[in-house]
Amino acid sequence: MKKLFIAASILLSVQFASAQSADFKKDVIDYIKLSGSASQMTAVLEPLLDQMSAEDRTAFNKELQEKLPSLYDKMAESLMKFYTHEDIKKINEFYNSPVGKKIQETTPKITRELMEVGQSWGMSELQPIIMKYMQ
Repeated sequence: MKKLFIAASILLSVQFASAQSADFKKDVIDYIKLSGSASQMTAVLEPLLDQMSAEDRTAFNKELQEKLPSLYDKMAESLMKFYTHEDIKKINEFYNSPVGKKIQETTPKITRELMEVGQSWGMSELQPIIMKYMQ
């Protein structure tokens, strides 16, 4: 009887921990979406998408949306190593605030602009230095 009680206790503990882990992962995935991480990726893809026909772009976006959950899952696994569940809850609370929502809205635009700035700087400032030392 004692062994049965211990086994049942272990099983319940594992199920409770699993449920907590699932809640944690769900909150981390919410963070990924709220923080603009997903929209940053699509902003990086924008130059490629601009070269596609409207039909291809629609098809590409549909396939991308189908694949994103697996990326979110992998990103969540990584982020769960660095943040506690409480950290994520507080971060999500921030992203649901007015300033957090503004960050969500502006992040894709900022990402695109900063990519252009970085590319321009790389061509005008960095490339000459690289060329100097590559000869």
